[in-house]
Amino acid sequence: MAAHGRRRIRVVIGLAAASLSVVACSSEPPPRGRVLLVGIDGATLRIVSPLLAAGKLPYLAELARRGVSGPLRSSRPLLSPAIWATIATGKSRHKHGILAFVRRDQQGRKWLLQSSDRKTHALWNIASDAGLTVGVVNWWNTFPPEKIRGIMVSDHAFPGQLERRARLFKAAAETQGHVAFPERWTQKLLQLIASDETLTTIDDRFLNNDDLPRWVRAKGLSKVYHRDHVVVRVALAIEREIQPDLLMVYLKGIDALSHVFWASVEPSNLYPPQLRPSPSGRKAGAKTLRKYYEYTDELIGVLMRRYASDDLVMIVSDHGFEAGVTGTTLPGIHESEKAIDGVVFARGPGLPRGLAAGLLKVSDVTPTILAWLGLPVAEDMDGAPAPFLNVERVERIATYDTHAIERMGGGSSGAEEEILEELQALGYIE
Repeated sequence: MAAHGRRRIRVVIGLAAASLSVVACSSEPPPRGRVLLVGIDGATLRIVSPLLAAGKLPYLAELARRGVSGPLRSSRPLLSPAIWATIATGKSRHKHGILAFVRRDQQGRKWLLQSSDRKTHALWNIASDAGLTVGVVNWWNTFPPEKIRGIMVSDHAFPGQLERRARLFKAAAETQGHVAFPERWTQKLLQLIASDETLTTIDDRFLNNDDLPRWVRAKGLSKVYHRDHVVVRVALAIEREIQPDLLMVYLKGIDALSHVFWASVEPSNLYPPQLRPSPSGRKAGAKTLRKYYEYTDELIGVLMRRYASDDLVMIVSDHGFEAGVTGTTLPGIHESEKAIDGVVFARGPGLPRGLAAGLLKVSDVTPTILAWLGLPVAEDMDGAPAPFLNVERVERIATYDTHAIERMGGGSSGAEEEILEELQALGYIE
């Protein structure tokens, strides 16, 4: 646990505006612990609250008991890449530039947005430039990986294509583009993906589950379960190797399952006949979705156990879910005000214990973490430090966007086609 000790952070920030040169403060800020930020796509209090009351989510319950919890207000349209970029930058989508899932070229071909499409510095860049060590795993639009003071494993590392390469013992050199920084971590990824290390007590509910309708089993949702497992396995490996000052991890599974099973937790009369599950299918679907929340809670616990009482642990989601009644084949959607709130759970020094978080916005996450770390909050950020955060003072800076972001070489990761197919299956793109 020595690595969990308090670290002193000396912040030296350069203000480029008007050619000003800035000197560091003459005294060091108070020592702070480390930060764990976990994003769980699509998690909603509509499912979380009853499970908390039933004692089914012990790690989120611990965060609520020792810190704050409540809704996290998102912004419409409820498109995940844009929201997760806002969470990571503190800025609106029109400032950070991530507006959708794909862009089209002059020939009408679809191209996934990349890290180079983001026009502003993210939390991991800011922390790195301040001298902190950083780990980033599976965050939206992090291909090609950025050269940070630590380890970045991009969202292109985890689709099945890379898993197949691992099973076939292919060399990392065959990857068309680097999916991790530093480069040596691409080879390490293959080893971690092929590992049989088990992190949780909850098994894959999609494997040989005859209670689920055949069409659900055909969706290949086992891949969702295993992908979240591998993401946390990789995050745990980064934590063990460098004990980063800031670790950011993104889990996609709850969103994918909610699209499929949401009709099982809504009144049947909200749906047209073709989207209403049978009584047995409804029971199995609701049980599976709730069990996946429990599974995600266990994965969060795997990481939380590495963090001490002087560290900040924050769990956030980008939106909730609502009934999809427009004739789509997916009964769960997130489009209206009914699905605009995600969740936030946080604990650490400077946070109250056992209180409601108030109505925090997705743009407030990065300013809150910066203020907690003793780093300046930029004036061009749209968010602000959370009202519940008790810090001695909040430093300010005009902007962090004063220099270019260094990235690994671009090109193709080899995973684009599979990612596009998954986005189409979830109804995100045509």
